[in-house]
Amino acid sequence: MEPIKKTCKTCQKEFWVIKQEQEFLQKMNLPQPTNCPGCRETRRLSERGERQLYRTKCQNCQKDIVTTYNPATEKRQILCRKCYLDWFEKNSVLIEN
Repeated sequence: MEPIKKTCKTCQKEFWVIKQEQEFLQKMNLPQPTNCPGCRETRRLSERGERQLYRTKCQNCQKDIVTTYNPATEKRQILCRKCYLDWFEKNSVLIEN
């Protein structure tokens, strides 16, 4: 299979669909891309939910941390990595097979 040169329908840039990508698309029964990799990535990222980061303190050791949980609305305890791992180690249940 030879690489296929295409023009992106969004930004009009030329891009290549290489052999490995063609084989994967064929195997998965998917159509050839109509957008360049950059425009495809932009589209995928636009469909993700927004993420906001919050500065707060670990509720156990008071270390400054950054989290995705809003401390003003979060009902769960917000812990730093070390405190979380300590808590998890003490509270995890071993499952025997």
